[in-house]
Amino acid sequence: MHIVVCVKHVIDSTEIHVDKKTNELVLRGLSTQINDYDKNAVEEAVKIKKELGGTVSLLCIGPRDAQKTLKEALAMGADQAYLLQTSPRQELDTAQIALILSKMIEKIEPADLVLCGEVSEDGYNSQTGARLAERLHLPQVSYVTKLDAQEGGFVAESTLESTVETVKGATPALLTISSAINVPHLPTAIQIMKVRGNRIKSLKLSDLGLDDSVLETPAVKMLGYEIPQQERKNIMIDGAPADAAAKLVSYLQEEKVM
Repeated sequence: MHIVVCVKHVIDSTEIHVDKKTNELVLRGLSTQINDYDKNAVEEAVKIKKELGGTVSLLCIGPRDAQKTLKEALAMGADQAYLLQTSPRQELDTAQIALILSKMIEKIEPADLVLCGEVSEDGYNSQTGARLAERLHLPQVSYVTKLDAQEGGFVAESTLESTVETVKGATPALLTISSAINVPHLPTAIQIMKVRGNRIKSLKLSDLGLDDSVLETPAVKMLGYEIPQQERKNIMIDGAPADAAAKLVSYLQEEKVM
C-alpha cells in the first residue's frame, strides 16, 4: 500500500504575539515546525504501514527551511519526502496549494490513500483536503477519528460535533485526519538529525508541467487583521464566601454568561 501524507511547514503558533504599539501580529523570527494536525496524519499512515506493509510518502510546499519539517516527519516513520520549494514570503491560497499537490501526487507513484490533517493551524480553512480530492477525482471522508484500513478499502469514523458517521469505502481515497484519532510518537532531536537529506527529493514547477503563473494572484488574499478590543469591568465582590458567590452568579446571569 502506498500512502501519501500532505504536510505543512508552519510558524509555531505558541510563539505568536501582538505588538502592543502597532497592534499587529509579530511573525518574523519565530521558530517553525510541522503543522500539529499533520502529525496525526503521519502517525496514522505509519501505523497502517506497520499493519499492512507498503510505503509512506510525504509532500510539502514551502521554503527551503521546510526540509526540517520533512525530516521530523521522516523520523516518525515515513519513507520518503518530496518538497516543492517556494519563497519564504510566497503566499498561496488553498486552491493553488491543492493544484500543486495534485500534480505532485500524479508525478510520483499512484497512491492508495492520501491523508491530510483536518486543518492547518495557521490558516484554519479546512479546504485543502476537499479541493485536493476534487482535483484527483477521489472520494473523500473528513474529520476522521478512527480508521481501519485494509487492502483495497477502509472503514472510517467521521466525527462532526455530536454525530459520528461510520463510512466504508474503497481505495484510492482521500481522508482528512482529526487530532482525536491518535497521539503522535514524536521523534527525538537525535532521531531527526540522523535522517539523511537524500531522502528528500526536490521538485520544481516545471517537473509538474506547471509554470510560475500558478503562484501569482491567489483567489483569496489576506487584506488585514485587527485584534478585538476587550473591556473589563473589574467588579470587586466583597463579603462572606457564600454571599460573594451568590453575587458572582447573579452578575454572570445578568451578563448572560450562564
